[in-house]
Amino acid sequence: MSLNNESGIIPVGWRVLVKPKEVAEKSKGGIILTTETNKEREQMANTTGIVMAMGDQCYNDVIKPWCKVGDKVIFAKYAGLLYRGKDGDSYRMINDKDVTGVLEADVDLVDPYLAKN
Repeated sequence: MSLNNESGIIPVGWRVLVKPKEVAEKSKGGIILTTETNKEREQMANTTGIVMAMGDQCYNDVIKPWCKVGDKVIFAKYAGLLYRGKDGDSYRMINDKDVTGVLEADVDLVDPYLAKN
């Protein structure tokens, strides 16, 4: 099952395809910084995203899965592998056990490493 997954990436087994939330880094003056270095750091540091697709064996070993396609989830900073989909967007392929929490739709977390004051 997938959620408008235009990435061309289909997870198998116990893997979950997550589209990380975009985080814009800002300068002290409020200007959004978009250099390649900042984009790479953003991709590595981002720990929330939307579940886009799940492999056919996800959560088969538990009574009730703790996430589903469309959920906003939290995952470990270095979980999984980063890929660029055919749509040009970044995605992260993680194991189902790497999902550490589900967020309500109106909740946003801020990674302390990205939040510079």
